[in-house]
Amino acid sequence: MKINWGYRIAILYVGFMALILTLVSICMKQTVELESKDYYAQELKYQDRIDATNNTNALAASIEHEVNGKQINLSIPTQQLSKDFYGEIYFFCPSNGTKDVKVNMQFDANGKQTYNGSGLQKGIYKMKLSWKSNGKNFYKEDVITIK
Repeated sequence: MKINWGYRIAILYVGFMALILTLVSICMKQTVELESKDYYAQELKYQDRIDATNNTNALAASIEHEVNGKQINLSIPTQQLSKDFYGEIYFFCPSNGTKDVKVNMQFDANGKQTYNGSGLQKGIYKMKLSWKSNGKNFYKEDVITIK
């Protein structure tokens, strides 16, 4: 039995529609997360981050880190530890927003801080360091791996 060209076009059209509907249903099941809930508000303040990064780049020495398993050792030059010093460490996990952790910086008099990584799970994190010292804002990012 021979199928005429009208049926062939109808079969092709129905097959194409089935493919499109399948792709749409797959796309609808995907989760899409922004880097943060207030992403757009942060984007408007991005110039502040650029200025803070430039301040960090102008320093002779900045915050250094060392990762041993889950333990993270930070060190900062003692001249950065002013009376108005305040800082945060934000561990950002790009693959899963529920793994993100925020910690306050608490350096000792020698400029050392150890974070035991109790809230961190295995994976790759972007460690975002932001601090204020001597009336200036500073910002630094590093990629770390927690094992």
